[in-house]
Amino acid sequence: MLYLAVILAVVGQLVSADQQQQLSLSSASADFSQRLYQNVALDKANIIYSPYSIHSALSMTSLGARGDTAAEMTTTLGTTSLGDSVHLTYKELIEQMNSVHEVQLHTGNAIFVNPYYQIAPKFIEDTSNDYFARTANIDLTANGGPEKPINDYIAAQTENMIKDVLQPGSIDGSTVMILVNTIFFNGTWAKTFEKFKTRQQEFKQLAGAVKQVDMMHDDRSIKIKRDNANGVDVAELPFKGGRFSLYIALPQKVDGITDLEKLLAQPNKVNDLFTGLNYVRVQLAIPKFKTETTLSLNKPLKDMGMVKAFSPMAADFTGITQSAQVYISQVLHKAMIEVQETGTVAAAATVIGMVALAVLSPPQETFIADHPFVYFLRDNVSGEILFQGKFSG
Repeated sequence: MLYLAVILAVVGQLVSADQQQQLSLSSASADFSQRLYQNVALDKANIIYSPYSIHSALSMTSLGARGDTAAEMTTTLGTTSLGDSVHLTYKELIEQMNSVHEVQLHTGNAIFVNPYYQIAPKFIEDTSNDYFARTANIDLTANGGPEKPINDYIAAQTENMIKDVLQPGSIDGSTVMILVNTIFFNGTWAKTFEKFKTRQQEFKQLAGAVKQVDMMHDDRSIKIKRDNANGVDVAELPFKGGRFSLYIALPQKVDGITDLEKLLAQPNKVNDLFTGLNYVRVQLAIPKFKTETTLSLNKPLKDMGMVKAFSPMAADFTGITQSAQVYISQVLHKAMIEVQETGTVAAAATVIGMVALAVLSPPQETFIADHPFVYFLRDNVSGEILFQGKFSG
């Protein structure tokens, strides 16, 4: 058997003529994220994942897909209309993300190749040109196992937030390559919360349950909107520089999370959450929390239409290698986010295994996030959702 894996690790201004392409990509990624949410999040109280990580990993992998396999992948990713330009658009996004200075943000790619297998030179060239992927050989004799150097690389790229993505025994002599994408985010709030104002408060869970959680409090002017038609309030908490924000979508009803999740399932509804917000002085309270999630994405991706890529007989990845029949054996994703008084830090990892074979007036409004909500860490310029999650206490 031949084994191929793709790993993404994540911690979530376009001024050229390609701006529309970037907006099309972010729209496709956001739609993909909501379809994925319906498959992985509905039965979970708390969850965090990176749409950017998963979507970009699969897009990079699709460079080696051909025929019906490629068609299914681009349809599932929502990038059919973008064609091959999706890769150049990701190239521009990566360049811009890595040039940001107001927050700590870095994304990169690496490919670890088994030197005993012949990989198509064009695949290596394309991943290098479009995704800035560096290439190195897998060390099958490494102390601690061949997984350790790759795990160490991921940990280093994510400030040690994501560790041991590859378990011992994941790599052997039949492994063809490991593709790694990392993204790390660490942002300071434009206006931090004062720690002495953080206090325990009741958080109303579903079915009448109540839990004590640490709530961060402040009176401040922020952008919010009351979407009474859809029964949801939205608040934007910007990070320094203003390009990135954490958006909290809070159901107006304590038990309204299910209705909100149904709303997100409708095409383009997620983007409506980020428009129409206005500055209002509010009494603000949001939880201080840390969430970590590990997901197996094989079944969700198949249910979303990416079937042939997982089939030993039907998969066509001849753009990666023609020396064996290669297919995806597993897609694993791990993400972590921590929201605290000073700001937010987030990370994630996705593994795709392929086998071959001043004097202020009183607050005018309140925004008290004391019951289940959905949140988004978003790039306000490109529209890219770096992280999406749910918090239920």
